[in-house]
Amino acid sequence: MATDELSSKLSRRLQIEDGAEDPVALDQPGPQAGSEEKSSTAYADSELGAKLLRRGELNEGQGEPSLPSTKVLNPYTEFREFSRSQIKDMEKMFKTVGTGCRRQQAH
Repeated sequence: MATDELSSKLSRRLQIEDGAEDPVALDQPGPQAGSEEKSSTAYADSELGAKLLRRGELNEGQGEPSLPSTKVLNPYTEFREFSRSQIKDMEKMFKTVGTGCRRQQAH
């Protein structure tokens, strides 16, 4: 029930953004100077909408599952502000701390 309602709201929002449907004005109290805030969240709204639409398609069996990202992170080029020895020390520390956390969670 909730997924049907969400998908109908999402499809309506997409139709409004595409110009196929006119938006309905709602009375909302508050300041009208939210245009800067709207522009900063517009990308997040469309990205979230696309993710929700894709999830709905996958739940209905219509969409094809995507492969996980194969992008590899190279810490030496990503974090130029640290020396190689500092990065190696941090990797060693993260591995020992990560191993300890996994052991505690397993028990």
